[in-house]
Amino acid sequence: MSPIAESAAVDEQPDASSAAPPLVRTGLAGLLMGLANLVPGVSGGTMVVIMGLYDEFISSIASVARLRFTRRHILFLAVLGGVALGTIAVLAGTLSRAVTAYPAMMFSLFIGLTLGGAPVLLRMLSGDRRRAVFGGVVGLMMMAGIAMTGSESVDKEAIKEAVATGTLVIEPAYGRDMAAGAMGMSAMVLPGISGAYMLLILGRYEIILASISAAKSYAVSGGAEGDAMTFLRVIVPTAIGAVLSLVLLSNFLKWMLMRHRTWMIGLLLGMLVGSVFCIGPFDAASTTNDVILGGLLAVAGFIGTAGLSRVST
Repeated sequence: MSPIAESAAVDEQPDASSAAPPLVRTGLAGLLMGLANLVPGVSGGTMVVIMGLYDEFISSIASVARLRFTRRHILFLAVLGGVALGTIAVLAGTLSRAVTAYPAMMFSLFIGLTLGGAPVLLRMLSGDRRRAVFGGVVGLMMMAGIAMTGSESVDKEAIKEAVATGTLVIEPAYGRDMAAGAMGMSAMVLPGISGAYMLLILGRYEIILASISAAKSYAVSGGAEGDAMTFLRVIVPTAIGAVLSLVLLSNFLKWMLMRHRTWMIGLLLGMLVGSVFCIGPFDAASTTNDVILGGLLAVAGFIGTAGLSRVST
């Protein structure tokens, strides 16, 4: 497919200033995004892809990042973000306990949910399939490389306790903190990549989490607990990196989807399939029952995603 034709494929959308986005499907994507952000190694961006809303997602973020506000984009992001935040607030404790108690089953379910998005992307492919294959191989290799870096899980409660007792010293690293913000935000936009996982790779997960915890304590106590400059020296450069990443990456991805759509869809497909390498510990299944139940949940997740992605209103 030529660049002009690929661009036309993206531009054939309802008038963004007046038409409403598919609200039910957007709400379901927000629900899945909220759940994904509560499970280690799972990317919230992946959930938008598997619901067939990635074009809408990137277009909305890119427009808002350039301060171009339309009713459709604002409504889409409000529903998506609102449902995601509500899901996190309501289910954070329950899902965390479920992942801790039944890791094999929970990670199998999310592997199925993730792979269920592959048919959605396959339906979006058109034109020269060789470009899609090349993009898919690149995406798969990217995710395999990220998975091979390895990382150790972090005890959030232990970090909070260390901050409270003063045993964890918050030291800024301006360059790495800005990079952490950029990579963490890119993980929200790109499917397959977990923001927390990228912060772990950079070695800034504990410090950034500690800074956020310190900021909460400072705010709740009305400034009586802690020194604002201690956590701001970490949070500010992290936020700057996140904002720059959001503006630049969203507009770049929008341009890629317009000009090199077939290659880009192939890349997204490769990243989505390859994200399985980063989801959960594969050695969590210790018994035959774990393997069987995990397999059934993976199939159920696949079927569930494939069905939900067809919701059109």
